[in-house]
Amino acid sequence: MRHCKTNKWVFNICVAMFVASFGLNTQSAYAVSSIQISVGTIDTPAGQLKDAKLQINLKGKTPRLILKAAVKPIDEPAFTPFTLACGSFINAQVGLIDCFDGQLTSQPISAPFSAHFASQPNQFAVDILLNGADFSDEAGLHAGENLIGDIQLTAQKKQQRWYWDGKVNWAKGELYWQPFYFGEAGNTFNAKGTFAQSMLNIDKASLLVNGVGKMDATAQFNMQTNGLEDVKLNANDVDFKGLYNTFLKPKLEGSAFGDLAVSGKASWQFEVKKLQPTSFTLHLEGANIQDNNGKFAFSHVNAHIPWDYDKPKNITLAYDNGYLLNLPLGGANLTAELNRYALTSKLLTLPLLDGALNFKDVSAAWLGENWFWHLRMGLTPIALNQFSTALGWPPMEGNISGEVPLITYANKQLNMDGAMTFKAFNGTIGMNNLRIDDPLGIVPRLYADLSMRQLDLGDLTRTYSFGAIEGKLDGDVKNMVLENWKPVYFDAALKTSDSKQVRKISQRAVENIAALGGQGTAAVLQRSFLRFFKEFNYDKIGLSCKLRQDICEMGGVESMPSGYIIVKGRGIPAVSVNGFTKKVSLADLLSRIKRITDSNSEVIIQ
Repeated sequence: MRHCKTNKWVFNICVAMFVASFGLNTQSAYAVSSIQISVGTIDTPAGQLKDAKLQINLKGKTPRLILKAAVKPIDEPAFTPFTLACGSFINAQVGLIDCFDGQLTSQPISAPFSAHFASQPNQFAVDILLNGADFSDEAGLHAGENLIGDIQLTAQKKQQRWYWDGKVNWAKGELYWQPFYFGEAGNTFNAKGTFAQSMLNIDKASLLVNGVGKMDATAQFNMQTNGLEDVKLNANDVDFKGLYNTFLKPKLEGSAFGDLAVSGKASWQFEVKKLQPTSFTLHLEGANIQDNNGKFAFSHVNAHIPWDYDKPKNITLAYDNGYLLNLPLGGANLTAELNRYALTSKLLTLPLLDGALNFKDVSAAWLGENWFWHLRMGLTPIALNQFSTALGWPPMEGNISGEVPLITYANKQLNMDGAMTFKAFNGTIGMNNLRIDDPLGIVPRLYADLSMRQLDLGDLTRTYSFGAIEGKLDGDVKNMVLENWKPVYFDAALKTSDSKQVRKISQRAVENIAALGGQGTAAVLQRSFLRFFKEFNYDKIGLSCKLRQDICEMGGVESMPSGYIIVKGRGIPAVSVNGFTKKVSLADLLSRIKRITDSNSEVIIQ
């Protein structure tokens, strides 16, 4: 056995001495049984190696090699011990090394491999075959399992510059590189370029991702700053589904676009110069986009979205049809201008049922990693019968139209300045103080106040098969809060208008209103008289609900010790309806209303 303790400056001399002295090759008879080399510290631009101990066992038909050391990449805080072993180490001649049945082991890595290394003055070649490698890190941000593939690298030095050519062929296994997950193998990466003075130039690179397509790139990587300085990326006719699932979805988790089903073709180009993005182009052809949560969908989307840091660009987006919150959308052709980090458009029209949503004077800007925008909105009249049918409601008569003077979005919050007013049931419905927190997030939160004035009870009750009521209805829903579009808080009150009006209510309407009061609700008038009258006079009608989470605290036009009055009678014949259930779950209340408004249901007074 010979032993050589050295430092980084004589490491190569020591290795060469042993190779020359003992003529390491598989066809020689070895004069010694083993060789050991110890190295204190090796510094490189990529990091440090310390406490290296190399042992070559010359017993047997072929030598065996074991290297133990600790390595610290330049961007890591601590050293990581590792062991590199070759079950069969062959050095047939100077400059040629083969490692069969190799194993790289450290705390986060277990990598069986075989390798071939060939070197000559100013050139070398490496071929590494991974055979079921596993790795991970403590943070859980990077991991691989059962990776099988081939890594090849050749390099030649000419006039102080290295010219290199590399290839990675990934045949099997799973890879996670936060936030991206690659579950299918069959990917290849080819690249060639140069290296000089800490600059790694990728003159030509090609990445083929299984299920996505081929992407070509050029880049400059600064080894000193560990950053990409100049990048060009091109991808033509890649699979939009594969692109979304592999590269886009992981970056969109937690947003409204984080769970989509997509199809079609996509092309894009991206360029960075001196660490700053300079141009980008996205082209979609025949794409289909559908939210798996049912919030929106767009069919046969064709889009051309160019962007340039120095020049304004016009973008176009068109789709054949779709839906938004169950409301059908007609075909649209949208255009806007992108000027650096600002988007503007005079008018964006989204056909909706037989009307349209019109967004006017649209202005948006990307500042400090957030979007800021404002616009005006108008609603071209939409037939209420189409609107209600699309939402699964009973058919209504009339039209919805309205104008919103200003809508703003900043810091993930949408605000509406002014009120939106709709016309329905010969009255008006208004929305005010609208605010939506994180509207594009997973759990948006909406705040608003609603008001209803002079709604025709005749039209309203005929629409919902409720039984006939003559009169006018006012209502308010104050401090309304929706979480993920479901109500969790409001103070709602409906009552007949104070104006002079005919006030009549049918027997069926009395029965249905009584049913809303829950078990124990009854008409004050003796039931024996009900069969003689088809309608009754009333003084006022009212019902209220204070919602806190899923519980409604019920009320009426007046309170009683044991409950509340829903219908207060007047004159002859008159009828009053009292409610005794003071607290009821919102789900239960809505189910009662659904049963009542179903024309095929028979309502029985409890």
